[in-house]
Amino acid sequence: MEDVSPKERILQAAVHLFARKGFAGTGLRELAAMAEVNLAMINYFFGSKKDLLKVILDGFFEKYLAIARRELTGNDSLHTKIVRFIKSAVSYFAEEQNALMVTITELPHDDPDIVEHKAGWAKQMAEIIDREICKPLTEETGRDIPPTCIGPILTSLMASRFLFSPIMNRVNPEADKRVTVSLYTEIITNIFLQGIRDQSWDLSPKESILYDHKQ
Repeated sequence: MEDVSPKERILQAAVHLFARKGFAGTGLRELAAMAEVNLAMINYFFGSKKDLLKVILDGFFEKYLAIARRELTGNDSLHTKIVRFIKSAVSYFAEEQNALMVTITELPHDDPDIVEHKAGWAKQMAEIIDREICKPLTEETGRDIPPTCIGPILTSLMASRFLFSPIMNRVNPEADKRVTVSLYTEIITNIFLQGIRDQSWDLSPKESILYDHKQ
């Protein structure tokens, strides 16, 4: 880590520790020791542990939004844009698994500041998804699925391979190894595309599989 700046060492150590021990479970002394800096440097560069978390979130979301803007916009078909987006996003998640873990799992609902911070990024993603997926889908199928539903579904599908991999590897190591990033991308792309276009289900309550027809 000699060629890495103290600020970058702190960021790398924080992503590593937050992903494994959680934000609350990581102490500043432990973080400083891994980054090979003194405690004062953490405060100097980031102000506080929570501000450090925000920097990690910002770095991850900024690149994720850039992928969405690049792959979902344009005049290509909805199918082409979704395939392109999922492929790029899954590749990004695979490269940034620790940051993904921190971003997805660190959602302290009792901290309005962090919730609002994440919501700011989520609103930007929702605008892209609404414009590039939801509205074209409504035109194609007649279904009005809000971006606040499509967004979490799509992100969860893409992220689940990496969030659950340590557990699935213990459940069935050989099966887990066979599911490469490329294969996983193909599987979830088909699941998502077929799911949103499947004509056998409807959003009206009386047609929903969740509706109790005996009522």
